[in-house]
Amino acid sequence: MQPFSAMNFRTAVLTLAVAVVAVACKKEFDTPPERTLPTGQVLTVAQLRSLFTGVPKRFGGDSSVYAVVTADEQNGNLYKNIYIQDHTGAIVMRLLNSGGLYQGDSIRIYLPGTVLGSYAGMLQLDSVDVDNNVVKQATQVQKTPETVTVGQITPAMQGRLVRLNGVQFASTDQGLTYANAISQETQNRNLSDCTNEVIVRTSGFANFAGQQLPMGNGSIVGVVGQFNSDMQLFIRNINEVQLNGDRPCDPLPEPPTLCDPAQGVEQDFGTAVANIDLSLECWINLPQAGTRKWRGYTVSGDMAVQATSFQSGGADIAWLVSPVVQYTPGQTLSFRSQRGFGVAGHQALSVLISTNYNASNLATANWVEVPATLATPATPDQQWVPSGNVDLSSVLPAGYSGSYVIGFRYSGNGATGQTTNVRIDDVAIQ
Repeated sequence: MQPFSAMNFRTAVLTLAVAVVAVACKKEFDTPPERTLPTGQVLTVAQLRSLFTGVPKRFGGDSSVYAVVTADEQNGNLYKNIYIQDHTGAIVMRLLNSGGLYQGDSIRIYLPGTVLGSYAGMLQLDSVDVDNNVVKQATQVQKTPETVTVGQITPAMQGRLVRLNGVQFASTDQGLTYANAISQETQNRNLSDCTNEVIVRTSGFANFAGQQLPMGNGSIVGVVGQFNSDMQLFIRNINEVQLNGDRPCDPLPEPPTLCDPAQGVEQDFGTAVANIDLSLECWINLPQAGTRKWRGYTVSGDMAVQATSFQSGGADIAWLVSPVVQYTPGQTLSFRSQRGFGVAGHQALSVLISTNYNASNLATANWVEVPATLATPATPDQQWVPSGNVDLSSVLPAGYSGSYVIGFRYSGNGATGQTTNVRIDDVAIQ
């Protein structure tokens, strides 16, 4: 065995020292330092709201609020706005940057740097930085909506998650969508519980903006907003809109009545109003299936009438029935028809005549097709097609001397894509 020399000892010591230094210099990159925010004084949401005295309040010091997120940005209806609520009240938080908070998040809001203020009457906690002002405590903590009536939605309800039962959109909103998804324009719709109304406000960026309003009666869940004197409701999830029942808020419609027989008809629809259901004396405008009716429509500056199933969501049969006419030998029918956004193979228009229609038997009256020339799937869009002068003796019983009506019937289905627009104008019976 060789002796352990001084040189070997120094080499061993040097090697050990280098190893120790190497270990000491190794950094830990896998575990970042834990970020903590002080808690300080704990306020309820009600106490937070009570601090507003009419001028913006910027928070300093150490204070926090615990709450649950009741509405987030995920469906596009809210942007940089998050609604929160605890057992004492609710408020909307205005975020510096979008994202990071979701419905059901239980959070602590560290208040320093945030601003308590009011925008158009709506109290809000502004300038909230999710990274520096919010600590998540838990997820999937769902608040139960408070059931209220429309009349109970007052400024005292600001920010709260509510459920309204027995409500329906106003009949004047029939056929409309929640908002304008094409221009991404935010729009208001009116919701009624038969006694009071509240605005349902929807962003054009919402993922349901282009959906047609359901026109039944039922329930809806949303968070309460305010703009000046207008109370508003914001939908947080389109699946929480359940309006599919009968509409008790609508007055019973007056049954249509027929005018005394006229000697003829000459109608250019010049008094119709664009995008409004047609209402003309002695004409009957009724749906047999669905809710669609004929409406005023401007074509190159000329007023006509149109029916369509676009965005209807189901089957539609819409009738426009002429005034009663007393038949005289030699009478003819003429009009012109046009298609728009035509769907291949969809023949939406038919023209019929009835001698026993009495205003209450639309579906069961004896209707006979009139052999008029019509705009068809082969007709280019926006092209008017004259019907020609149709001799009505060809479709009336031989020797007939009574009265009759002409029915313009539109058939379509929004659910199956049969949505061709059909227009008629210049109806003449002479």
